[in-house]
Amino acid sequence: MDLASRLAQERRARLAAERLLEMKQEELSAANRKLGRHAEALSADLAETRNEVETIRKDHSRVLVDLGVAMTKAEVAEMRLWQAIEAVQDGFALFDENARLILANRAYLQIFDGLAEIQEGVSYTGIIHALAFEGTVDLQGETPMDWCQRMIQRWQSQATEPEVLRLWNGQFIKLVDQRTPQGGMVTLGVDVTDLMRLWAAVHSVPDGFILYDQDDRLITCNDTFRQYYADTAPALVPGASFEEILRFGLDRGQYAEALGHEKEWLEARLSHHRTGAEREQQMSDGRWLRILEHQTPDGGRVGLRVDITQTKKNQAELKDAKVRAEAASRAKSSFLANMSHEIRTPMNGVMGMADLLGDTQLDDEQRLYVDTIRNSAEALLVIINDVLDYSKIEAGKMALHAVTFDLERCIHEILMLLQPKAREKGLALLLDYDLFMPTQFVGDPGRIRQILTNLIGNAVKFTETGHVRVRVTGHKDDKKSNIHVLIEDTGIGILPEMIEHIFGEFNQVEDDRNRKFEGTGLGLAITRRLIDMMQGELWCESEPDKGTCFGFRLPLPENGELPAPPAIGERIRRALVADDEQGHRCILEKQLSLMGVEVTAVADGPAALATIQADQEFDILLTDHRMPGMDGLELAQALEDTGIRLPMVLLSSNPGAAANDPSKHLFKRILQKPIPREFLYATLQDIAETAPAPAVVPEPPVPTEQMVLRVLAAEDNKTNQLVFSKMVKAAGIELTFADNGAEAVDLFPKIRPDLIFMDISMPGMDGMEATRIIRHEEEAQGWPRTPVIAMTAHALPEDREKMIAAGADHYLTKPLRKAEVLEQIDQRRETLQEAGRTNTGLSSSLKSG
Repeated sequence: MDLASRLAQERRARLAAERLLEMKQEELSAANRKLGRHAEALSADLAETRNEVETIRKDHSRVLVDLGVAMTKAEVAEMRLWQAIEAVQDGFALFDENARLILANRAYLQIFDGLAEIQEGVSYTGIIHALAFEGTVDLQGETPMDWCQRMIQRWQSQATEPEVLRLWNGQFIKLVDQRTPQGGMVTLGVDVTDLMRLWAAVHSVPDGFILYDQDDRLITCNDTFRQYYADTAPALVPGASFEEILRFGLDRGQYAEALGHEKEWLEARLSHHRTGAEREQQMSDGRWLRILEHQTPDGGRVGLRVDITQTKKNQAELKDAKVRAEAASRAKSSFLANMSHEIRTPMNGVMGMADLLGDTQLDDEQRLYVDTIRNSAEALLVIINDVLDYSKIEAGKMALHAVTFDLERCIHEILMLLQPKAREKGLALLLDYDLFMPTQFVGDPGRIRQILTNLIGNAVKFTETGHVRVRVTGHKDDKKSNIHVLIEDTGIGILPEMIEHIFGEFNQVEDDRNRKFEGTGLGLAITRRLIDMMQGELWCESEPDKGTCFGFRLPLPENGELPAPPAIGERIRRALVADDEQGHRCILEKQLSLMGVEVTAVADGPAALATIQADQEFDILLTDHRMPGMDGLELAQALEDTGIRLPMVLLSSNPGAAANDPSKHLFKRILQKPIPREFLYATLQDIAETAPAPAVVPEPPVPTEQMVLRVLAAEDNKTNQLVFSKMVKAAGIELTFADNGAEAVDLFPKIRPDLIFMDISMPGMDGMEATRIIRHEEEAQGWPRTPVIAMTAHALPEDREKMIAAGADHYLTKPLRKAEVLEQIDQRRETLQEAGRTNTGLSSSLKSG
């Protein structure tokens, strides 16, 4: 082969190789492109995978963190749960499905009193045996084996009932078991000791107890309740409604009070149950129950049933006793009133005759006898009044009558009545009435006077030397003044253990064997009861042989303000007070200072004389009558003898004796001690403003001529007729007696009396009936009304009311007082003289008194 051919062949081969190379290069390029695209795809996938791996790595880290946090929280929760279980006071235990203890708190383990075998892993059976055979549980009569068997059977039952265990130390534990879904058991041991004690207390009370829920369904009741409702007992099961229980008992005739009207009774009983109103219920066996029901805070109701059968019997007996007591009280009141009448009637003769005899010429011995008769009769009258007052208080018939009265004047009047007795003993009676306190109050002056008379009279009676002082103070409270009155004496005193004793009925300081002082022993008892009726308070403080202080407080409304003391001008600026009684000096100083007077006080006559001689600038001298060394009259005479002249006032507890002294003319006034404040002010003002006055305030002149009155006196007792006639013999009257009511009615139109004294208790027609007939005749004839003065030995308030209702105008209690009888006659005479006529319309003759 030639070269050309070879070259051509080579050229062809070279071209074929080049074409093959180009083709391979194209394939390689295509492969490279494909590989590039694949590499690009792999790169994208790798980047995505890396991102996913990074995400997964982050998620894994987060999961690990969250898992750690969750584990920590779980551990904390577990710890807190266990701490909570440990903290609760009730026992807690958890058993697995094989009845083995998994865990238990300390409260649960304490039940076993430290038994070592009671720990995790012990079986329930082992626990039961440990409780029974170690003496931890009070088996209450069961054998250990029987008790263990019963407790195991309870554990294995489908519905495990609660069980209350009584431990060896008296503690009560209530076991409450609940099975878990896995077959285990949760046990709670609740300490119910307080509840059991409470329930034991409920069962031990003698009353029936029952408890309902908010739907009125029974929760529980005690055995006493079941005993009371024995017929209803089968229905007393928890969950039964109140109405069902009622109907059950109603159907069996349990409620005696429902027989014959069961439907109405049931409706009323349901209503009472809802309102909780207290009521009484009678059972079929005759027993009575008091029903008490109250709502509980959760809407339920708790009830008590109290057996009041004996109370009902007692009430019936008390009712009968009350009827009998009221009848006895009426009989007693009637008896006392009749006895009062029977005693007062002859006493009227005794006291009346004694008064009349005392007005005659008597020697000293005879006057002693008359005074003894009078004083004994007065003492007997006090006893009768005390017994009647106490009887009225006991019967609840004592009534208070409030009117306006002057307290200071009331006390002064009592002190004046007691002054003679005090003067006999040489006692000073002092009244220290708060200068800034009003004197007008609203109350019962009669009963307040009785209180004061009892207390002040006792002070005088039990005091031999010294003084009796009455202090009066007070303060306002709630539109009333609380008046405090203290009666202080320097008498025999009272032992501390006897103070409460003397306030009892018929009690005295001495016993019956060594009584020195007379009296019923009722005065303080009556005083306390009267003060209690006035919502006041009474007390006593005393020291034997040193004196006693009785005090009382009364709430009394005021009636007007205290008037200011008068100004006495320039005439009296300085005053000298001479009195050996310090208390009286202090009282006068306060009273005079309130008038703006400068006071100098001395204790005796010589000191007063020396003071005046040294300083003659005094405007007035107030001196006591009886002073040691030099009395007031001697002091006045000594001043007269030395040529010293100044106005003088004598203060005397016996002004009658002072008025008979030759030196009486040296005094401007002679005043009775103690001196009423207003009277002292008026006296000083009069001395300051007027010319000298007579030494003693003169008595009102006795009229020389009197109108002769026709007086009809109806009195069946001849002795009382004699007494009455002697009392009025100098009164200037024409007296006619009627022996009974019928005779008085017959005499009335014949003599047409100006005044009638009508005894109430007379045989045949009594005084009330006679008075009614006389009033009827006056009305029928058109005659003017003739005053009728009732006279009675009955002293009860209802007697007075009956007499006034019958037509009497006034009321006098026997024994009659001469002054009271003459006062009625004088009042009637004054009335007729002012009218210028008598009942007949004719002028009466005048007759010398």
